[in-house]
Amino acid sequence: MNLDLICLQRLRCWIDRDRQSDPIQARVFQLELGQIGFRVRNIDRFTTTTRAEFEWLIAALSKLRGADVNYVPLFVRFPDDLPNDGEYFVRRILGFFGLNTFAFSDLSQFGADPVSQMQRGDLWSQAIKVQSKRLHDSHTEWIDLTILDRQAATEKLTKWCTDLLYGSTPIKDQLWADIFTVLDELKIQPDLDQITIKETLARLAADRWQKLEIIAVKTPTDLLRMFAFLCKQDVSLARSLNFKGLKFSKPQRRSIVTFLNNCPALPEDLLRYRGLWISLSKWLHPGDFVDRFPRVAKAFNDLRNNRIKSFESQIINAPRDRRIEKLLERPSLLLRKLTWLLKDTATPIVMDALSSLIDRIDDLPLPLLTSVYFAVKYDGLRVVINKKGTPYPIEPRQSNIDFEPVLEALDRLIIAKLAGTKDWDTVWIDPVLDLLVLPLQSRQQSDGLLNIARGSWLPLEDIDVIRLFVYWQETSERTDLDLSVLQLDREFNYLSQVSWNNYGDSKDIAHSGDIQSAPMGATEFIDLNIDKIEADYILPSVLRFTGETFTALKACHIGWMKRQCVSSDIQTFDSQTVAEKISPHLPNQIWIPFMLDVKARQIIYIDLYTNGRNTIESNPDLPKIAAALSRSYQAKPTFAALARWYVRANHAKIVEKESATISIGTTDDCTINVLKLIGDGVMTLESADVKESIDN
Repeated sequence: MNLDLICLQRLRCWIDRDRQSDPIQARVFQLELGQIGFRVRNIDRFTTTTRAEFEWLIAALSKLRGADVNYVPLFVRFPDDLPNDGEYFVRRILGFFGLNTFAFSDLSQFGADPVSQMQRGDLWSQAIKVQSKRLHDSHTEWIDLTILDRQAATEKLTKWCTDLLYGSTPIKDQLWADIFTVLDELKIQPDLDQITIKETLARLAADRWQKLEIIAVKTPTDLLRMFAFLCKQDVSLARSLNFKGLKFSKPQRRSIVTFLNNCPALPEDLLRYRGLWISLSKWLHPGDFVDRFPRVAKAFNDLRNNRIKSFESQIINAPRDRRIEKLLERPSLLLRKLTWLLKDTATPIVMDALSSLIDRIDDLPLPLLTSVYFAVKYDGLRVVINKKGTPYPIEPRQSNIDFEPVLEALDRLIIAKLAGTKDWDTVWIDPVLDLLVLPLQSRQQSDGLLNIARGSWLPLEDIDVIRLFVYWQETSERTDLDLSVLQLDREFNYLSQVSWNNYGDSKDIAHSGDIQSAPMGATEFIDLNIDKIEADYILPSVLRFTGETFTALKACHIGWMKRQCVSSDIQTFDSQTVAEKISPHLPNQIWIPFMLDVKARQIIYIDLYTNGRNTIESNPDLPKIAAALSRSYQAKPTFAALARWYVRANHAKIVEKESATISIGTTDDCTINVLKLIGDGVMTLESADVKESIDN
């Protein structure tokens, strides 16, 4: 069932069993799926299925939305009848001194011990029975499924996999297990020459090294990435690595040294990760090959004795009139150093260098061109998330430089790059795409229901309440996660918080109670009643107060629902209303899912893992980081900007949707639904879908 599950999770496809059609069973099928918020677009393709197959399908889809576990909050009648914070605290204190402040009749209102806030089996089981009798919300966040035959599903899986591998953007770490399964099950042999992302190449080249001892990477740094993958460590090389235990046979050492000898910039490449190469040299013994490969032996000797200068240091130390000439040897580095160059290099000289790149346009990656354009254009404070997921600020650009000519030169390069790539005539571009950032740095982003990049804005439409939720189950150590929100003003200054020690009320923001252990699986909720909130911004977060990290827990997922009905007679967790559900994949202290612009009724997708203190109010930098990330749609390329470049480069015309031959938006009635673009399709604006007739 591996490929069937991947089809379901990644492509939202259910594979047709090629049996007899059964309209009655099809209707039951559709109704049962609707209970968890799924519907089939082409239900006429349905053929009979066994009960076991259907139960497998329901279980898999339920897990996608988080409906595979029981949700028991501390306050069973949440969001109604929340206790007064002060009174409840006093009753807890008295309880710790042995005074029974919670009568027996009160205990039915709690899903955990009201004094210790630790889970108890009797209260947990009792609360589950109460939840099972409640009604569904009237709102549904629909997720569409498509029925495909086995051949079409195989073609679609193949294209999904190869589009990711050959794409010009990094692949999410959490997709790799599925990618390798597809490669193995479908016997796909990727063309390594088509792969442009170094980390992707390193992962795939590892297989050839293990089976054939062939080095299929291109640079020494790629080789390090491959070894990191083989040691099950960070392929991006952003975190500390330990190659202890990595050993090579003499033929393997000879292959590696031969490869290094053929690398044109060997000394500089070794210097880039000096410590790792010195460590590896203990197993490589390059001195054993000094007679045959003296260049390699000398490079390692120079590395140990700090006699190598990096290319970037050569540029920095070069006379000003030689910097451009040196950078033109590596045009991609010239683009990355553009704002640095402009600080003390005359604009006409930089313009001439950029103009000369027209003849080398094939060597310039489109993601880099568009990113540099927006980096030059944006003049505000930015936050960059590095490969470790750590945020750090970049100060606004200098105001005494005329950037307009530079922007025009970059624009000409982008137009030249895209010229002749489309046969579009008339195009409609959904205005919402101006707020959707291109997913160019998705390596560390969470894998959930939403396929959007950090910094994108999503309209809430006609939704009354956002209900946040966190679920976790500890493995062996008592673990307390805290769901919290900060309330901020228009300038992102702190106003107040709702968290473990301040439960709010049911009027604007309400907390379901703090649970401090999770042997049976603990849950916390927070309701955001959007129209009643007086703050300008709401910043939710999940903090690890004590215990196991997100990734060490037996189970953990986080998300939010879009709710219309939130009284205590409606299900507290209703899977059909879940808009996003992710499982944290990094061991940091804090996860911030999004920021809510209350007045604009828009969610700004943040998806930030960071470290800090274990209470929300003791992290004063979080609002500043979120504020900068909320402006990402100004500082990074968006789908709308890319679409407009394609229109101009190919002499198309932007028109209203009704008269457009190509429509680009976020729904399936558009020719191009950008939320379904993956891999290189993100930059080419081409869908990975296998064309098939679907009856809607």
